[in-house]
Amino acid sequence: MGRKLEFEPGDAVEKAMMVFWRKGYERTSVGDLEDETGVGRKSLYRAFRDKEDLFLAALANYRRFMADENLAPLKADGADAETIRALLEKLASFGGTPEGAMGCLICNTAIELGRDLPEVSRHVDGYFEQIRSGMAHALHGAVAKGQLRLSDDEIVQEANFLFGVVQSLCVLGRAGAPPDTMRDVVASAMRRLG
Repeated sequence: MGRKLEFEPGDAVEKAMMVFWRKGYERTSVGDLEDETGVGRKSLYRAFRDKEDLFLAALANYRRFMADENLAPLKADGADAETIRALLEKLASFGGTPEGAMGCLICNTAIELGRDLPEVSRHVDGYFEQIRSGMAHALHGAVAKGQLRLSDDEIVQEANFLFGVVQSLCVLGRAGAPPDTMRDVVASAMRRLG
């Protein structure tokens, strides 16, 4: 029987997530993780096989948080064009915050690691699909309410476009784009929708 963990793994994952978000996977050392979590290497490795295993837990944690915080309204009954606008405006204003300056952990990971680690790619692809499907759901709602006139094919195209807008807002936030630029991106996206 293994020894009982002397720390709460969920807390360690949350703290590790912040380090990976700030520094990226490759630039985060095990020492950084020890410092941030307050947990020694051996204890971390008892709970998580290795750095990649902890990173996967951090990505899953980030996905859950962002899905609850940002994507849930897109999937809700009654979601429509205003729901999309509210999310884009929220992301644009988020760019001026310390967390916004870190960008999106999933987007950062896609840029840093590409398709090198299959389990990481699964999280990236899954999160990106959550954004696209959420946008499609809200667009269907907007069509049902008469806010937009789009065919089913056009809804897929616009959902992909809006997915791209979300990603660009995250990258622009990380790059320190001025607030006016962020607002202009949102205004242009919404004008495109009509």
